[in-house]
Amino acid sequence: MALHRDPATRAYLRRFVPTMLAYVALVFLAPALIKRTGASGPLLWLLALLPALPIMVVFVLVARYWVELRDEYLRLLEVRKALVATGVTLSLAAGWGFLEIYAHAPHLPTFYIPVIWFGGLGLGSCVNKLVERGAR
Repeated sequence: MALHRDPATRAYLRRFVPTMLAYVALVFLAPALIKRTGASGPLLWLLALLPALPIMVVFVLVARYWVELRDEYLRLLEVRKALVATGVTLSLAAGWGFLEIYAHAPHLPTFYIPVIWFGGLGLGSCVNKLVERGAR
């Protein structure tokens, strides 16, 4: 399957790469700005939220990608990947939450949730390959 040749995929990658570069920059820039400015109150909150903005943009980019994909089968594969990622992420978040409450597991920062979701897309790709292999 030549997904990279699809115009929607190329457009998605042209948008995604700079967004992730901004994310990496903001992960380092935000704490430096917080430290340098001694920010507190609303400014602290604003600076602390900066690295989250590109992550939010990525979810918009994913939705836009699905809309722009003209091949319905490719769209099905992408949506299935996202459904697997969402199921895995929400299941792990719920399970870990109960471990924190009842088994005193260490608290994990919630910024890991999107990281798990993106990892779940890889698992969704594996599910797609298994389903395609089984359909042959």
